[in-house]
Amino acid sequence: MKDKINIIIHFPSGKEPKVINFKIKYFKYFFILFWMFAIGSLLSYLVNIYFFQKYVGLKEKEKRIKNFLMLNEKYKENIKRLEDNLIKLENYLIERGVFKNRKIGLGGISKKSLKKLSEEEYLKFLTTQSEKLYYQLKTIPIGFPVEGEIVSVLGWRKNPFGSGYEYHTGIDISAPYGILVYATAEGIVEYVGWYGNYGKTVIIKHPSGYKTLYGHLSQIRVKEGVKVKSGQIIGCVGSTGRSTGPHLHYEILLGSKYLDPLKFMIWE
Repeated sequence: MKDKINIIIHFPSGKEPKVINFKIKYFKYFFILFWMFAIGSLLSYLVNIYFFQKYVGLKEKEKRIKNFLMLNEKYKENIKRLEDNLIKLENYLIERGVFKNRKIGLGGISKKSLKKLSEEEYLKFLTTQSEKLYYQLKTIPIGFPVEGEIVSVLGWRKNPFGSGYEYHTGIDISAPYGILVYATAEGIVEYVGWYGNYGKTVIIKHPSGYKTLYGHLSQIRVKEGVKVKSGQIIGCVGSTGRSTGPHLHYEILLGSKYLDPLKFMIWE
């Protein structure tokens, strides 16, 4: 049995051929080492691919966690900002008498009680509270009922029809005859018609407890008992009743108290 491999090399110049002998077992060792190297290289490649994918996955996971923490922090900041804004809005409503005897927390609930709520429950609470405050805000007389110039304010003034002074219960807004007058808040029309010195008048009762009065109208565009929305046309400027010229007499009442409409027109 042959245990060698002979390789004969012939030269074109006619030189004597050269014979190289290799033992077969060396070829076996060579092929074994070759396949061991190949398999080792393949395993090393697969291991490197595996750990590289693990590394990329960990980096992606780390990035997602970082982004989540950042978003969670922004979420908490936005929730806090929403809470602060709602408290400011609620304080505005308290100052104007819409809410009574509310001395603690948002919605009259203590912070200790609110902290017991889960994030989902707290967000739901803020959403519900914002909807309530929005509804309350719609029922507060805010803004100007007519475009014009304020010529007289709430308080004592010189009697425009004679000597002495009189207490003016609202403000007078000078405006062209016939210009449209708008309701300053949602409510029910409580009275329409002639109202003493105010001439043709509309009085609206609002769910917030306020009443608004629009006097000296030339026309009335609403009927008693109907519901009106904020910004709805209710009449036209005139000079009916005790009046020195075309203007709107505008009052805001809470109970029997006359309030300064300017504080509701310019919201600071």
